[in-house]
Amino acid sequence: MAGGVAVLGLLQIPRFFYDWTNPALGVAEVGSLLALPVLVFLLRYCLELPGAPGGLYRNVLDFLAMRSWYPALIAALIVLLVVPGVWFFHVDKELFSLLRIMGWPGALKSGDFRDDLDRVATLYQLALMGGIPLLFGLHMLSRWQTKRRFLVWLLLPIFFLGTAVAVVVIGTIAHFANN
Repeated sequence: MAGGVAVLGLLQIPRFFYDWTNPALGVAEVGSLLALPVLVFLLRYCLELPGAPGGLYRNVLDFLAMRSWYPALIAALIVLLVVPGVWFFHVDKELFSLLRIMGWPGALKSGDFRDDLDRVATLYQLALMGGIPLLFGLHMLSRWQTKRRFLVWLLLPIFFLGTAVAVVVIGTIAHFANN
């Protein structure tokens, strides 16, 4: 639940910088981001106890606890967290230009800079909403195919392609839902 609130409310953080944050949503966003690591470490601790569940339920909990992940999953998560920002800053170089020209306080008064901050947050929102379910699928595959885990490495290009398609589909649905 905290992860869902963190992803869905991601726009509140950049809006905090220029005082457009909805106070209730801002508190929920910051609270969920602070609670998320605590909950992950608590789940990790609980999974090490003798009475921890096994089987399919254990595999699902291991994914949520980010525990015992196959290295291909860790690589996929790192790429999922790095590529949207790199892509955005490669395509839209105005963000750094505005910061260099206007400075931090002046850039925050600019509507273009605010829009850029919102676009970065939205891009991460879409990437996480599209990529996390596919990452879960790869995790489950790595648990079911213990003798052929190299399949997960081979499926990484399909994971990234699927994430890109999911970003486009989710973005299109969100765009037309507002009209």
